[in-house]
Amino acid sequence: MEAFGQTDIGCKRSVNQDAFHIDRERAMFIVADGMGGHQAGDLASRLAIRAILDFLAKQVPIDTEDQDIDDMILIHQEMCRSAVICANSELYKIAEDRPELFGMGTTIDMMKIVGGYGIICHVGDSRIYRISNGEITQLTKDHTQIQEMLDQHQISQRDAEFYTLKNVITRALGGSEDILVDTLVVPIHLNDVFLLCTDGLSGVMEDWELCEEFGMYEKDIEQAVKGYIQTTLDRGAPDNVTVLLAGPASETDAIDIELETVNQELLKDLLGSNYLD
Repeated sequence: MEAFGQTDIGCKRSVNQDAFHIDRERAMFIVADGMGGHQAGDLASRLAIRAILDFLAKQVPIDTEDQDIDDMILIHQEMCRSAVICANSELYKIAEDRPELFGMGTTIDMMKIVGGYGIICHVGDSRIYRISNGEITQLTKDHTQIQEMLDQHQISQRDAEFYTLKNVITRALGGSEDILVDTLVVPIHLNDVFLLCTDGLSGVMEDWELCEEFGMYEKDIEQAVKGYIQTTLDRGAPDNVTVLLAGPASETDAIDIELETVNQELLKDLLGSNYLD
């Protein structure tokens, strides 16, 4: 799957604490948004990505040719989840050993394509969207104080727009010794495009604007990424902004429709709400 990414310091920050990685060989894409002060945030996002890549590089290659789809998905899902957990452990240990890095942490959004499915690992408030047939869908759920309040019906969606602490995150790599990683599986359809971004983009543009602007570029992902960055800059870009687009999915990337139908109930039973059809 083709992919293109770009990051920008924005208009208000003195350091870019975002990072991203595109691994075409593994069909894997990662976005991270660091936090914890000048040096710490910049270091956290880059270290987290490096730790994930190092972990995966040490794994024995998996022969998926004779595997059932459920086994294949579970093996890759656990491998990706373990890589993120490993990154969390490394950040936590570094922050413990170096007091000047206290509070260091990062969000992480990672997507790996396996057998026509996207395996997603998510921690924090960076996001992954799917753009398909002129519509956009947010696949990940923000780990933020405001999202928890919305889930518990403590605040309305309208009031949430004006909530002063809506950027307070409740989960990040490096913040504690243990980490809970959201793992999701999504079938990939022909011409699907996946948008991975930090809140420097999603905090400035509404979902419908993201979809509408992407449509202006006729699936030219490089120009779309540059367009998103420019829009945030035009609006004052109060934060670092990172945008990565992967797609459009080719026939090689996508799951065959008939095969998806056969697999659907099996994967729903296996993964429950973590399977996004």
